[in-house]
Formats: sequence, structure tokens, C-alpha cells
Amino acid sequence: MALQTGSWKANPKQEEFLALPWSIKEAAYAGGAGSGKSDVLLMYPLVHKLHEKPNFKQVFMRRTFPELRNEIVPRSREIYRTFGAHFNKSDMAWTFPRPDQFGTGVGHSNNGGALIYLAHCEDENDVHKYDSMEINLYTPDEITSFTEYIYLYIGFTRVRTSDPSLPAIIRAAGMPGGVGHTFVKRRFVDPFPKGGKIILGKGGNKRIYIHATLADNKHIDPAYAQSLEA
Repeated sequence: MALQTGSWKANPKQEEFLALPWSIKEAAYAGGAGSGKSDVLLMYPLVHKLHEKPNFKQVFMRRTFPELRNEIVPRSREIYRTFGAHFNKSDMAWTFPRPDQFGTGVGHSNNGGALIYLAHCEDENDVHKYDSMEINLYTPDEITSFTEYIYLYIGFTRVRTSDPSLPAIIRAAGMPGGVGHTFVKRRFVDPFPKGGKIILGKGGNKRIYIHATLADNKHIDPAYAQSLEA
């Protein structure tokens, strides 16, 4: 499933991750730095054209607000503005255009269209900020920076759908280290360290680990790759 949008093209491991069926509730794209982790989570709704569905909601999450401000907001601007999305700084949310009610074109309406929230959850008590949400796509970026409680609470109480055309899935990314290293390793890596095999969890929920490293990302900036190698 090769995808090219502007200057972005999925590498083979990203393609594998993006192609996973929605019947797999949890997927972790993890391994080393430089493997394109944040990009694949930002691009996910565009690849699947979920941004064209007015009821769609994604929560892209980092542990702290500065991480969003310094890294994710600038990158998301490069991507989402191309698709006509509008960013609300107070809500930290991208709203995509939707077909108007008369079917005469595409544009912003008062109700807006698909929503992608750039969210953070620094403290475990912060999970309750999301208690009223129905999240179709939960994408915790740098998953190993989260505690197991934060991941499980949001992922298994708020990820749901009342629209059969929309998913109710978790697509995470990260690399070793951090407060959540142990739970992520136990949950995703230990059963199949090389990844690529479905793990059957409690309640019949399926999960999978896609192992990716710098070597898998042929599109990385050579200077950045050189720095990582050093």
C-alpha cells in the first residue's frame, strides 16, 4: 500500500502498520529512533480517508504539552493544512472540511468535520479529562513515556464507536526507555520479539507489534541519520 502525499511516502514498515485491519484493536509501531513513528500516526487518518468522515475523532497524545507544542504542532501544520484543515489553538484540535448539507461542494461548516485532537496526559488523574469522549483512533506517541494506567484507561474505556463505518482502535508508537518501558515490552514485545504476529489478549482483543528501526526508514534526512548513528 504505497502512499504518496506531497513529499511524504510510507516506508515498508509504515505500510505494514498502516495496512493492519481494524479487527486488531491495538498495534505498536516501535523500535529505534528515526523510524518515522510520529509521522505514521499523524498520517494514519489521511491514509484511511477517515478525515473525510464528519463523525471521526482521533486523539493524538504525548505525555506533556511542551512535546506537542515543540514537535507535533509544527509537523501537523505541514500535513493537515494541505487537506484544508483548520487548527484551533485553544482546543488544540484540527477540524477538517466536510461536504455541505446540500452536496454542492466542500467547505467548513459551523459543526465542522472530522476532528484530530493534539492532547497530553501528564498526570494519571488527567485521564478523566477524556471521560466524555468517544475516541475512534487513539494514538499515544512515545508510548513508553506513559504509565500503564493512562494507556489502559483511555484505550479501553474511551476508544469506542457508535458509527459502524468508523474504527475503535489504538495505534501507538515509541521506542525503548521511559516509565512505561516495562509494560510496553511485556504487552507487545515479549510474546514475539521480532514482531509481526497477532497476540490474543483478554476478551478476545487482538494486538500486534511492528518492529521498526532507522534502517527501515529510507526517507530520513541523511544528516539526522548520521547524528543518530553517532
